[in-house]
Amino acid sequence: MQKIKEILNWHFNTGDFKYTAEHLFSEHTKKKINETIISLNKLTDRLKDGSELPEKKLIKDVYDLFLGNYQNPSFSISKRDVRALIWALDFQPSSDNEIILFSNKLDSAIYLISHNWKDSFIISLWHILLKNWSNLLIFEDQRITLIRLLEEKCKRYNKGRKDILKISTQIDLFLQNDSPHKFATLLFKRNILISYAYELLNQKEHIINYDYFASVVNEYIILIGNKNNNSELISGVYMFLHKHNNKKTSLIICSQIINQEKFNNNEEIIKNETVKLIGDPVKVYEWRYSELKEKEQQEVEQARKKLNILLNKHFIDVFFERLVQDDRRKKYWTKFINKIDDIKFSGNKANYRYLKTIESVSKYVDYRYKITSRNQSTCALIIYSKNFVFVEFTDTGALYIYKKQNFNVNLNAIDSMEDLKTWSAYKYACKNAEQSGYIYLNEEGRITHQGYWESRFDAWMRKYYYD
Repeated sequence: MQKIKEILNWHFNTGDFKYTAEHLFSEHTKKKINETIISLNKLTDRLKDGSELPEKKLIKDVYDLFLGNYQNPSFSISKRDVRALIWALDFQPSSDNEIILFSNKLDSAIYLISHNWKDSFIISLWHILLKNWSNLLIFEDQRITLIRLLEEKCKRYNKGRKDILKISTQIDLFLQNDSPHKFATLLFKRNILISYAYELLNQKEHIINYDYFASVVNEYIILIGNKNNNSELISGVYMFLHKHNNKKTSLIICSQIINQEKFNNNEEIIKNETVKLIGDPVKVYEWRYSELKEKEQQEVEQARKKLNILLNKHFIDVFFERLVQDDRRKKYWTKFINKIDDIKFSGNKANYRYLKTIESVSKYVDYRYKITSRNQSTCALIIYSKNFVFVEFTDTGALYIYKKQNFNVNLNAIDSMEDLKTWSAYKYACKNAEQSGYIYLNEEGRITHQGYWESRFDAWMRKYYYD
């Protein structure tokens, strides 16, 4: 008697199905699916913990509703609107409107929140606290009001929601003015880099955007001082600043690192990461920020100048070591490195490409190198210092000195090196006189590199350069 499978002509082989299933998608398709899964996980990680943030329109509506009725003793709102009210605490429709969180109306808002309480409000209030940490230190009464409610509700919470427990069980880290110091200390004890500070709280990465962590990283920099040889710790700070994504914090922290000389053994990390976060120090406008206090801006300016000096030294070394081998000129200009405001290069494309291959200056060449129209082998180093412009050339020849107001060269349209040599061969800035021991001096002109030229240049410097 025939079997059913034979009658139906059905020959089922499980091995065939397994093979087909394993090879249903190409390797390229599998790779794309995996990349999509990773992207989705990253997006999920950026979502706020707890419930979703209310729409901005709802927040504004509740903000207006509260301000229009908070003095009415019978005023009440739904729990849905109370949740929006929490997010409206630091909402400001325009610069002319007040912020409830920093006003005398906060007590009324806290009353409404506490009388319509839901445990999930702990999450929202905690976010408000971290977002506004620095300002709440100024508005002490409002800070105490917010802290008291958060502390009371966290201490009384005895249920099982994991997202609330993450906050309620660690609320002591956020109750005192010096909490950021305690947090930074705990990071060191747990051996957690500042860039992964969110892991200490078992939270998602986005929370380190908050203002609270600007204070934490400030304390962290102080604590890191005793471990300044650890490049991983320093790199972790810069990784944090990229994630934190706040120009004010970046300016302050980067400046602290530069101004504290104990971090100099991580010079390359400091130089490269600071320029990534803030910008080239020669671009003064990138180192300005209206929200900085006067003292903070002074510290930032001090750091900008120090970093610019560091870069300028690299440029001088490169010019007199790589483009022309002249140790005497390198040593001479290094003496004045603290007084140099800016440095530019000019030359052909070949020299430009060569400089781009030198790692220590590669990233800064584009802004400073001006390509000539003619393909000359000579390259120029243009030094701006005090009220003068000094131009050195790789062909040694002579140094050309100009007063700034008389240096009328468009560096963006240089035809050849001759554009930078406007003085005649007879116009000397300093020249030995016929009478032994005397030197003729002029404020502008040429200084040849013949003989012991340093002594002639020193004489010129004493008369015209030093204050």
